[in-house]
Amino acid sequence: MKSLYFVRHGETEWNAIRRMQGQWNSDLNDVGRRQADANGRFLKAHGIEYMVASPLDRTRQTAEIIDNHLGVGFDLDERIKEWHCGEWSGEMWDDVPDKWPEAFAAWRADPFHVRGPGTENYPDMISRAMPFLDALLAADYQRIAIISHGIIGRAMVGTLLSLTPEEMLSFSQTNDTIFHLEQQGDAFLVQHYVAGEGPFGGLPARAY
Repeated sequence: MKSLYFVRHGETEWNAIRRMQGQWNSDLNDVGRRQADANGRFLKAHGIEYMVASPLDRTRQTAEIIDNHLGVGFDLDERIKEWHCGEWSGEMWDDVPDKWPEAFAAWRADPFHVRGPGTENYPDMISRAMPFLDALLAADYQRIAIISHGIIGRAMVGTLLSLTPEEMLSFSQTNDTIFHLEQQGDAFLVQHYVAGEGPFGGLPARAY
């Protein structure tokens, strides 16, 4: 049975100042490098056999640091890149409501279905991630680490857990949190770890 560890990249320069990244690049900062190193030590203790990462700089850098502990190498997969945030890419989160008031209000009212200017919605992300998840579940490896992002990671975990849109939007993943999904027959049990501490049952409530 599969044991999947969904790891968010370490904190980046843009995370720290609340600039929207999406599929744009931003490097890990010192905090993010320490988080990735701690996650590498954690994953080594859990016998990871295979690691795959989003090809964006922040996830690739995180995977490189983690692999200093694992030594298994890693693949890159375009399908697990972060939510594409279109015209909002590179903008400060606090500026978006003023620059796009109507579009942002509509998206904020229904972030699962509504697309901002040039952005993806959750069904878009789920559609591109599903073939990746199917291939992962069919792979020979049992203990797998997936190094991805906060929003596409939520979409993938929510899909595997068969969550409703409301449930999928009810949790979030900080840069030092790992979601662990353990396959039990046709379903998954979920728990999470924060900065290597845990396990804690279920998924952490979203911080607004």
